[in-house]
Amino acid sequence: MNNSTTKTIFAVIFVIFCAFSKLSAQVLPTTPGVSLFCKGSDLTLPAAPAGEDWIVKYSATQTTTPGTGVTLVSGKIAAADLNTGYYYLSSKSTTAGACESELQEIPVYVLKPLVVDFTPANFCLESPLAQVGLVTNPEDPTITTLAYQWYTVDGANETAISGAIAKDYTPSAPATVGTKKHRLKVGYVIGGKNYCPQTADHDITVTAKPTKPTITPGTLIGTATAVTF
Repeated sequence: MNNSTTKTIFAVIFVIFCAFSKLSAQVLPTTPGVSLFCKGSDLTLPAAPAGEDWIVKYSATQTTTPGTGVTLVSGKIAAADLNTGYYYLSSKSTTAGACESELQEIPVYVLKPLVVDFTPANFCLESPLAQVGLVTNPEDPTITTLAYQWYTVDGANETAISGAIAKDYTPSAPATVGTKKHRLKVGYVIGGKNYCPQTADHDITVTAKPTKPTITPGTLIGTATAVTF
């Protein structure tokens, strides 16, 4: 193997290693010590020790020298500014000339909102139709497991439908006549717990079976007429 080929191989290995290292340094939902947030949530820090201020910096990947400063508003990182990555927290006395503490690393993962809907299918009392859920998971393939639950809704009250824990739901027969609001709730499953549910509501109408028609003999037009021989 000549020197040029050897250098090329080492260069390729180095690029792959760097790419892998960068990927492994990114925060995932399973990163040890990670704090999970739903998109649109603030991050609220506890009050700083008396006479001290928090200093917060951010990096998209793990580092020992974070360079992006974060402005706190009333002790919070606003939802609009909260991103997946590593936040680094230190404290510093308000006394002039005070030293800054060591950094505490806080991994944060911000979950993108699921997009949830279903197609309401009205049906006849004795012939229930499937209510088909429509779910878009923007975290796939990082998070692939979702939790589902169907409800009936009456005003501000929701009642879970027993056993209706899949994307699609077919009511039992016979159902109840009338129009009732139904809800599909879907959330991420991470570490056996459910997070950041999104819902969709639609009215479903169940129609009663029409009464049996009654037609008496002799009222049909075009029937044979009795004659005398």
